Amino acid sequence: MRKVVAVMAVLALAGCENEVEGVHKQVAEHLQNPKTAKFANVRFDTDGSICGQVRGKDDAGVFEAYRSYVAIKRDGKYDIIIDTTGNDLRIRERCGGADLQRRADALADQPAPQGWDVEVIQGPNMGALTDMTARLIEKGIPSSVEYRDGKPVVLLGPFPSKADAEARKADVMARLGTDTIVIQHGAER
Repeated sequence: MRKVVAVMAVLALAGCENEVEGVHKQVAEHLQNPKTAKFANVRFDTDGSICGQVRGKDDAGVFEAYRSYVAIKRDGKYDIIIDTTGNDLRIRERCGGADLQRRADALADQPAPQGWDVEVIQGPNMGALTDMTARLIEKGIPSSVEYRDGKPVVLLGPFPSKADAEARKADVMARLGTDTIVIQHGAER
């Protein structure tokens, strides 16, 4: 009986891997050079959607910055959405961070007397907090951990201006493929 269960588990994982490979081929088609696609932080949502980040080389052979994507499963097929702005709420609705994005958007035009932070979006299946902070340290990106409602939150900053925070956000996505959001430092979240 155990052998049957083990074989079924292996087959299920193989099916998932083939499904992910198919999604990755579809996502790669949106890049300038699909054969150079690199994927990071790939994870499954509870409804079968696949979330992650992708990048590829441009026409000059230089890797572009990572961009978030979601593949939403409908009727056995996947609809692909790739974030071109870094703030696509449709992706955050599926992959995590939508509430945080809405609160940040509501405060975006208000002055931030204490500066701006960049918060790492930790959606479902993002891995251990120590892994996240270790990847930031490896790239020379200082971070801190704050506890909010008993849950750890990884922050970068504070930065004196929103433009500085946006630049760090872009840098983290480009170098690590880690989704982040710019928020007011010390704001009620």
